[in-house]
Amino acid sequence: MSRHSRTLAVVCFSAGTLAYEILLVRVFAIQHFHHFAYMAIGIAMLGFGVSGTMLALIPRRDRRTTTRWFFGASVLTPLALIASPALVHQVTLDPTQLVWNLHQWLHLSVIYLLLALPFVVGALAVLLALTLEPQRPGQIYGASFLGSGLGAVLAIAVLWLLTPQHALALPAVVASLGTLAAATGAERRSRALGWGGLVGVLGLIALVYPPWRLSLTPYKALPQVEAYPDAVRVAERSSPLGWVVAVSAPAFRYAPGLSLKFRGMLPQQTGLFVDGQLAGAATAWVDRQSAFETLDMLPSAMPYVLGSRDNVLVIGAGAGTEIANALVHGARYVTAVELNPDIVELARQYGGLPPRANRPATGSVHWVVGDARHYVASSRERFDLITLGPGGTFGAATAGVYALGEDFLYTEQAYDDYLARLSDDGVLSVTGWLVIPPRTNVRTILTAVDALRRAVPHGVADALVVARSWGTVTVMAKPSGFTGEEIDALGSWAAARNFDLDWHPGAGAPADVFNMLDEPTFFDAARAAVAGTDDAFRFAESYPFDVAPVGDTRPYPHHHLRVRSLGTLLGSDRGSWLPFAEWGMVALLATLVQSVVLAGLLLVLPVVVRTWRTGEPDVFRVVLYFSAIGLAYLSAEIAAIQQVGLLLGHPVYAVAAVLTVFLICSGVGSAWSDRFDAPRVWRVGVVLMLTVAVYAVALPHVVHLLQPTPLLVRGIVAMMLLGPLAFVMGMPFPLGLRVLARDDSKRIAWAWAANGFASVTSAPLAALLALEFGAPAVLATGAVAYGVAGAIGRNRL
Repeated sequence: MSRHSRTLAVVCFSAGTLAYEILLVRVFAIQHFHHFAYMAIGIAMLGFGVSGTMLALIPRRDRRTTTRWFFGASVLTPLALIASPALVHQVTLDPTQLVWNLHQWLHLSVIYLLLALPFVVGALAVLLALTLEPQRPGQIYGASFLGSGLGAVLAIAVLWLLTPQHALALPAVVASLGTLAAATGAERRSRALGWGGLVGVLGLIALVYPPWRLSLTPYKALPQVEAYPDAVRVAERSSPLGWVVAVSAPAFRYAPGLSLKFRGMLPQQTGLFVDGQLAGAATAWVDRQSAFETLDMLPSAMPYVLGSRDNVLVIGAGAGTEIANALVHGARYVTAVELNPDIVELARQYGGLPPRANRPATGSVHWVVGDARHYVASSRERFDLITLGPGGTFGAATAGVYALGEDFLYTEQAYDDYLARLSDDGVLSVTGWLVIPPRTNVRTILTAVDALRRAVPHGVADALVVARSWGTVTVMAKPSGFTGEEIDALGSWAAARNFDLDWHPGAGAPADVFNMLDEPTFFDAARAAVAGTDDAFRFAESYPFDVAPVGDTRPYPHHHLRVRSLGTLLGSDRGSWLPFAEWGMVALLATLVQSVVLAGLLLVLPVVVRTWRTGEPDVFRVVLYFSAIGLAYLSAEIAAIQQVGLLLGHPVYAVAAVLTVFLICSGVGSAWSDRFDAPRVWRVGVVLMLTVAVYAVALPHVVHLLQPTPLLVRGIVAMMLLGPLAFVMGMPFPLGLRVLARDDSKRIAWAWAANGFASVTSAPLAALLALEFGAPAVLATGAVAYGVAGAIGRNRL
């Protein structure tokens, strides 16, 4: 087999498996929740590690046998990419039962192993190709990186054309091209080409007729609403930004926090769902008067009590409820920002805006399809009202399923930007679901006051109002301060709707009137916040949950569970802690525990046994070096995805950009490393340690500096920032292999296994570090790991 056909095959296998990994992330987000993304990454790395362990434990092979095995792995890779998802969808899993049902852990383990199968055989093919080229590993390893980068682009591109259910078969088609490439150099070429053609046909059949279907967890809103009488799915859209579904059901109603004194009829509504979660309702308003009577009973209508709000900015406009709210309350100009164009299209198709008032200028709506943070940073317009309405559903908010979701709309820097765009008498209004015990709403209060203190250092006491309905909390920040007349008007308006004013300027004591809480938490939080930074800090530190403001380097405003509290919660009576749980954190910890256990069983234990039997102490240094660079690489990659997500405006764009740049540039760097003197590998480790440490400090500042610029500029600069770093990050692995090589395929296999298993544990570990300490801490971890690798390389592997 020629080197070129083998290299082409490696490109195809790497592209297929990486595309499969990204598509698994999308499938997990739809079927369960987005926090299972880290499980998909761990599964991929597990497969890579297992392939190394397998090859290290089997007897030594000659070159001819290795070549035959390479073609066998080439045939199995596309077959596994078809069989794996088909078998997985036969296993039922309820992640919410992981905390008490041991059978669910068994189901999770079976799913883990089944999903890892394509990565095992795909990585085995790449590893066998590496062992066939032990003195020039850079070309093969570089081809693997290049293929992975192309797979990232392919996975994102295909989601614009196919639903995730059909797109999941495309990796098998790509991998079958690798089988054909490998067949051109096989011993029995005609038979090998027949196998290649067969797996290609099977891949195409699966692409047209997938042998699996997406089954959503019953805890998501879509299957619940579709169970309503006469519910009909009327539209479906798919893109990398999300799987959007519109459902019409006569019994469906969506009006967050609607006053219990409302006695009217809600108009016809069509529910809009993104990845199975409710994103809002497209409402067909009959006339302006009935729309006003309905919308004026929502808590989010409170800012309009303060007087005319002519110029309104709606962030996260969704299906248009807050746009209609602004129009019926007399707004002359409404700017609606929504990231997903499919939601905008379906909202227009199945809903509508209230008819205009008599004034011709009233009701001018300008849609902005894009990232709200970029729009606010780049706009020079000033608004009388900036409003953020509640997203999702009450149940999802209370269950903590958004805990791991990066959300840059509720960070300290976001609130600073919002306040900077207000007019002289402008108001920022944030309405969210009431979570019991109070968490997210408390953080909103502390964050709003923190931003007010930077905007108007001496006017904070008069600038905050907190109101509460039976199901929502509205926090209003007005830098110019609320007047006595405005406070009286707000009180009268709220009382007429059975809403409570938990805090307003001059409030001296808690005043629950309609909706009782066990403790006056919102009053206490607001009082501490306006009293000063020290009081706010003490309140946040003493609170049972993490409610302190979060910044853009730690953009998890919906994560509140303190790690130090886990022991207390788990040590309590069975089930008593469930109301305080965040299922995102539970899933992350479950993934981390399972990854560590599997890594220990499949890597650490075999290394210990082999070393004990053969007396090869150097294998520990091999494992440590390649584990360190695996941890460092994935840490830098995950931190970069988080920060580039803010820069480019959406996690999908960030994943595509970072993976493409990292993998392709690392592949070029890996191939280039064949020109370097391998014993100087330690110098590369030191350079990377220093460079990643600089990125940990500088990257967030660069992102904020570039945020107002056009998307094309931001994308180009992101590539220029990450490309050189990724180029150097591609060198430590092949340089280490050349030092290790000495025609010892077993040591190469151990290196591969160590790198893969380090990556298995790195994905959930890096996510946990990001949750608790932020992206700079994750990058700092990568810098330390590269330093460790450099120190090991200094003493020669």
